[in-house]
Amino acid sequence: MTDIRYGDVFNMRHLVRRAHIHIIDDEADICILLAEALASEEWIIDWSTNPFEGLEKVRSETCELVLLDIKMPEISGLELLPQIKKATPETAVLMMSAYGNIQMAVQAMKLGAEDYIEKPFRVLEEIQLLVKRLVDAAAMRMENRLLRQQLEERFALDGLISASPLMQEVFSLIKRVAPIPTTVLIQGETGTGKDLMARTLYRYSKRSHGPFVSVNCGGLPETLLESLLFGHEKGAFTGAIRRSRGYFEEAEGGILFLDEIGDTPMSLQVKLLRVLQEHLFRRIGGDQEIRADVRLIAATNKDLKKEVKKGNFRDDLYFRLNVITVTLPPLRDRREDIPLLARYFVDKYAKAFKCPACDITADAMDYLYDHEWQGNVREMENIIERAVALSNGSPLTSEDLAGDSIPRRRNWISEMLNLPIREARQEFERRYLVENLQRHNGSVTKASITAGLPRQNYHRKMKQLGIPPSRQLIS
Repeated sequence: MTDIRYGDVFNMRHLVRRAHIHIIDDEADICILLAEALASEEWIIDWSTNPFEGLEKVRSETCELVLLDIKMPEISGLELLPQIKKATPETAVLMMSAYGNIQMAVQAMKLGAEDYIEKPFRVLEEIQLLVKRLVDAAAMRMENRLLRQQLEERFALDGLISASPLMQEVFSLIKRVAPIPTTVLIQGETGTGKDLMARTLYRYSKRSHGPFVSVNCGGLPETLLESLLFGHEKGAFTGAIRRSRGYFEEAEGGILFLDEIGDTPMSLQVKLLRVLQEHLFRRIGGDQEIRADVRLIAATNKDLKKEVKKGNFRDDLYFRLNVITVTLPPLRDRREDIPLLARYFVDKYAKAFKCPACDITADAMDYLYDHEWQGNVREMENIIERAVALSNGSPLTSEDLAGDSIPRRRNWISEMLNLPIREARQEFERRYLVENLQRHNGSVTKASITAGLPRQNYHRKMKQLGIPPSRQLIS
């Protein structure tokens, strides 16, 4: 799998685009002085001596920073500042004046200016450092705004967040199968969002007017789980002092979600199979046949095929459940979702805890990207919830997210940046082929399909790059 970094996905400051800085001052000499002092390969410097022309340029172009003079003949900078902020709220504004005083600086800050400098400029290097800080902060605000737009416009399905092609295929499948009255099996590792996916199926289904009833089949004693599912009659067992309706009855006209169905005892699997086949069941201790007008959605973090072979799961029940299967990929296979999910969870918990809005530093985002995520999306949510709860509104850093410790995935893409391009290309190919093989448990056939190479070419490249036989890679 090829790594995709935070900035690569969204084509922002980490890519070719250079930050735009605009200077608005009625004195051309000041504009030229600042433009020369700030000249850099990282920035595009533009300037206007007419404040209204400068405002139109800022409105028409993405601009990270405006250096704005306060004293101008046509209109004051303090009057122009609110118009700039209204047109582009993420743009940083640095006020300038030869008539500066504390009261004027405070007024400028209240109107939205990020900082204030006085003329004549004493140390241009200090201005350069200040400009860099403001440009970086503005670029981050613009990235976060774009991420939120992506969430709203392209990458969300009823609370499910993803930019991954793998998940977009899942979303498409969900929309197609939700209206169909058939059983759905959701497969995925712990923390991938199986419960959320089941609820999304429910909301898009024709049974969304009915109840959604969820039960986790794992960790419950067999007798308790049976009673929860099918109900019981009074006196059916010790403690059964009254008749009790089960989840199949509670879900009448709606959807019953059986989470971790792979943990269901074999004796209960027989009864579940009968409900799926005949839509009939009996309460414990009862002899009345009850019709189940229920659509069943099941989920598991186990490989049910393997469980069938081991004798832990009935093959006939598996085939009845496996009418339509939705497989949720782990977060490590869709790392392009990390910035979207991170931003979503930061906003969610900032609102929940009534904290000041938080940003995420590029270092923190890379830190999240490099994590292995054995607990998938749930693990990420827990980490960000803790970081936001302990934050004071300042941008979250890698240290905030790490807590005691988060084991990091070895970032070999960054390591290759220190190599000459020819060596880097060879190293990338070698690592790609190795990780691809490991992902497919050493199967060269499957790995070659993923890589888009004929099998013999895959073997040839392994030999050229000194990669050992696939059986050694997974031993």
